[in-house]
Amino acid sequence: MGTCDRETGQCMCREGFNGRACSRLSCPNDCSQHGVCQDMSHFASVKDPGTGEVFAYDGVWDSDKVFGCRCDDGFFGPDCSLRHCPRGDDPLTGTAIDPAGIQRNEVQSLTCRADGGYFTLSFRGATTAPVYFDDSLAVVKAKLLALPSLHGADVETTGTAGVCEALGNLVQVRFTQDFGDVPLLVGDAAALKLTATNRAPKLTIREEIAGEKEDVYCSGRGLCNTRSGVCDCFDHYATSDGYGRKGGRGDCGYSEVDVTQCPGEVSCSGHGTCRGYPTYACECADGWQGGDCSERVCPAGKAWFGLPTAEDRAHGALAGEAVECSAQGSCDRASGECACHELFEGAACERLRCPSGPSDNGALAATCSGHGQCLTMAKLALEATTRCDDEYCHRGDATSVTYGATPNDPRTWDHDMVQGCLCDDGWQGFDCGERRCPYGDDPHTPYSWVHWNPSNRRNAYKDQVNEEQAMVCTASSGGFYLSFRGAQTARLTHGLTMKELEKALEALPTIEDVEVKIENDPNRDEDRPICDAAGVESWIEFKVPTGDVPMLRYQLDGVSDIAITERYQGTKEYEECSGRGLCDRDEGACQCFPGFGSSDGQGGVGDRADCGYSRAFAGYVEDAVACQSAGGC
Repeated sequence: MGTCDRETGQCMCREGFNGRACSRLSCPNDCSQHGVCQDMSHFASVKDPGTGEVFAYDGVWDSDKVFGCRCDDGFFGPDCSLRHCPRGDDPLTGTAIDPAGIQRNEVQSLTCRADGGYFTLSFRGATTAPVYFDDSLAVVKAKLLALPSLHGADVETTGTAGVCEALGNLVQVRFTQDFGDVPLLVGDAAALKLTATNRAPKLTIREEIAGEKEDVYCSGRGLCNTRSGVCDCFDHYATSDGYGRKGGRGDCGYSEVDVTQCPGEVSCSGHGTCRGYPTYACECADGWQGGDCSERVCPAGKAWFGLPTAEDRAHGALAGEAVECSAQGSCDRASGECACHELFEGAACERLRCPSGPSDNGALAATCSGHGQCLTMAKLALEATTRCDDEYCHRGDATSVTYGATPNDPRTWDHDMVQGCLCDDGWQGFDCGERRCPYGDDPHTPYSWVHWNPSNRRNAYKDQVNEEQAMVCTASSGGFYLSFRGAQTARLTHGLTMKELEKALEALPTIEDVEVKIENDPNRDEDRPICDAAGVESWIEFKVPTGDVPMLRYQLDGVSDIAITERYQGTKEYEECSGRGLCDRDEGACQCFPGFGSSDGQGGVGDRADCGYSRAFAGYVEDAVACQSAGGC
C-alpha cells in the first residue's frame, strides 16, 4: 500500500493508508473532528454493554488494520460529518382511538442489597457519579438526569427512601423522555463497591416494561436534515413535549390540527400507501423511506467498519447484515446513490479502489498506472503462481489456493471487497508504477554450500549449476503442448527437432534462454527429433531464468506418452541486478557496482544489462578454492 524511500527507509503510503508500514486503513476526514479513530478490536471492546452483548474482535487479521470512526454523541456517518436529528414518538399512534392501543414508557427495576458503599450506573455510554447505598431517590434521579444520554426519568420505590437496604430494595426507573425499547442501565462492575453485613451485596437490573412508543427521527412526521441536525416538519406538525403536546424537543411530535390525510404534496409522495384513519401514516414502497416516502434508499453492502455480531465475526459476514453504502459513504436521498469516500467504489461503496498512477500516455490517474489488471482478492488468489514446500519456493508454479471460496468465513470477509493490482510483465509495485530490472546470477558465487561434513569438520562446496530437466517423449504420431510459469507453447508435433523445441520454449515470455540436448548425443545434432516410438530422452538446461525453476508441464494431444523429471536442481541465484547493482525503478535499468557489467546470463559478457559479469571473476574463483584448501575462510 505504498512505496519505500530507499534513502530514508520510510514508507510513502497511498492515500487512505497510514502507519510506518502503510498497514492501517485511515479514518476518513479524520472523523471530521467529531469522533475518535479506532481499530476494529478497540471499537468492539468499548461497546456499551447496555445495547447488547460485547463481543471481542481480536482473532482476525484486520482487527488492528481496519480503522473507523467512533463518533461523538449527536454525530454519525463514516466520517462523523452527519448530525442526528431529535427523535420522538409519533403523535398519531398509541392513542385511545388507535387500534394498537396506549403505548407505555420503558420501566426498569434496580434491586440493591447493601448497607454500605456505592455503585455507578451507565446508560448509552455515559456513567453517573457514584450512587451511595443510602442516597435518596431524589438524589439518584438527579444523578441519572445529569447523564447527557438520558433526558427524563422518574425514580420510585415501594421500600424505604434510600436506594439500598440491608435485605434488599426494589427501585423502579421510568424513562419519560427516552422512548422505544431503550438499553438496560448497566451497573458498573469495575466500580462496584457495595458492602452488606452477613450477606453478599447485590445489584441487579432488569427490564419490567419494554418501551412501546416510537423512537424515530422527527417523530416520523418530518424529515431530518443530517447536515444541520434539524427536523423539517411536515405541514401542521411542530415540536412537542413527547406526549403529543407542544414542547421544546424539536421532534415534530405535536399535531397542530386534526389530521385527515397522509403527508406529501401527493399522498405519500406517490411512493407509498396511506394507512388512513386514525394514524394517517405512509407505508413506503421498496426503495423509498421517510414519513412521506420522499427519500430514496441507497444500496447496502457488507460494512467495512462496525461492531462484531459474534466473537471474531464482523463486516456482515453473515447473511442479512448489509449496511447502507457499506459504512464508507453517505446516501444522496434525492438520487438514491451512495457518495463514496475517495478510497472506495461500487454502487454501495463495497469495493476498495485499486491504486492509480500516471500512465505512459500522460494520463494523471490511470488504474494500476495503466500497467496491470485490477482484481479482487478472490481473483488474485486464482492468479497466484508461487508455491513453497519445506525447502524451496518455485517461482511461477500454479497454486490451488482460493480466497473466499468458503462462504461466511470471517477470515476472508474481504474476498470480493479488497482489490489490488496484478502487474503486467516488466512492472511491479502496489500500483504497477515501477519498472522491473533484469534478474540474473551473482557472478561472485560460483560455489554453493552443500552440507556440513563431520569427517573433516568443513562445509562442502559444490559448483553452482543451471536447472536441467529431462523429458522422455514416446510417440510416432500426434502432438503435445508444454507450459512454464503459466505460459503455454503452440502445439508441438512428435517430429519436433531439438532446435525447434529450443525456439518454441524461448518464444514463451517466461523463458529467455534454454539449451536442449539429447542423451548420448555429444555432437548435439540440432535436427534430431525429440520423440520416437521407443522414447527419446531430452535434457533441457535453463540458462535464463536461473535458480531452482518450476517443472515444465505438458498436455498430450495425440502423443503416446511424455515424462518430465528434474535432472539437476538449479542452484544459481536469480536476483535483481544479479545482486551486484541497484535498480532504477523509474527506468527499469540496473546501476551496476564498479567492476560489474552486462552479462550473457552465464557469467560472460552479454547484453542482459543485469550486472552479472565481473572482470575479477577468475581471481575470485581462485581465491575461493585456495580458501577452502587452507581449511576455510
